[in-house]
Amino acid sequence: MDRRAFINKLALLGLLVGAPLVSASTVRQKTNWVNKPHLPKRLQELYPCLYENHLIVAGALEQSSIEQATMGIMNASKDCYLFDLQKQTWRKGPNLPVKRHHLGLVSTKQGIMAIGGFAASKADPWQVRSDTFLLSHLNDHWHQAKPLPNPQAESGYANIAGNVHVISGRGISNGNLTDVDDHVFFDGTHWQSAAPLPVARNSGACVELDRGCIFIGGRIQDEQHENQSRVDFYDKRTDKWFELAPIPQACSGIAAAVKDHKVYVFGGEQYQYTTNQFGKPMMYSKTFRHIWQYDFTLDKWQTLPLSMTSTRHGLGAVTTNEGIYLIGGAERAGGENTTNAVELLKFEMPC
Repeated sequence: MDRRAFINKLALLGLLVGAPLVSASTVRQKTNWVNKPHLPKRLQELYPCLYENHLIVAGALEQSSIEQATMGIMNASKDCYLFDLQKQTWRKGPNLPVKRHHLGLVSTKQGIMAIGGFAASKADPWQVRSDTFLLSHLNDHWHQAKPLPNPQAESGYANIAGNVHVISGRGISNGNLTDVDDHVFFDGTHWQSAAPLPVARNSGACVELDRGCIFIGGRIQDEQHENQSRVDFYDKRTDKWFELAPIPQACSGIAAAVKDHKVYVFGGEQYQYTTNQFGKPMMYSKTFRHIWQYDFTLDKWQTLPLSMTSTRHGLGAVTTNEGIYLIGGAERAGGENTTNAVELLKFEMPC
């Protein structure tokens, strides 16, 4: 079944999460940026989540002194920060048991699950891990949870029908750190295998739907970190992946969130490798400030006229009743110009 027929079938069966058969794109919304209280620290490579009316941030790269840094001026963090959406204030949460970066956070009925990520030292800042932790209450402490079957980081994360899914990213193959197509889910007791991602990649974005998830973009480590425009939908009912329309710009280091039946993708970075006239290898990088919007019922992307307030990658995006919060990230590729900015993309219906 091709993707157009597949999506039409889902729409006719009413299986698109809350999606009307008439696309919501017929309703024009006004969007604007609202500045919010800054993070207590400059952070990037974070995967925040929403839990008990709080934004949760933990296990990121934080700007550090040269003495403490494990990569440039960055270091893995064990700090946890909680943003109270009602009070509009940040406070310190319970520390992680260990320092991590690129740590996946997923909100569940049992609490916040922190998954995999990287440990870091000056000798090796990319030590991929399989351990997981659970925070049952915001005033509790993190408990060791069931570890992943295999180490995974820079993955896609989604809560699908109460099960926590961890998709692709980087892991270990033949003793080397590389992209893996592993797809596992936690049913509350055990990790189980699911259909692997068709094209293994890391640093993409994943958004959950009622009966599945969409994995967007990413890059392939063994192809000189080449960005991908590929987009895949996972249908939990059939345990199958379906390729969707590609995102307009191949991108990685992005963040994504769903609002009013649309997927919004923010920022990202790109690395390009070449050789100069003397045969010396050269690397160029850039970051993006675009916002892309995807309509699942039409299988169609568009670039919004409104951009982010700055280029950024390694940021987090979380949907709330107010709109979509963008958290942290870095304005330049890699670990440069890390920010503590927090902004709200607010949606207003026209009068």
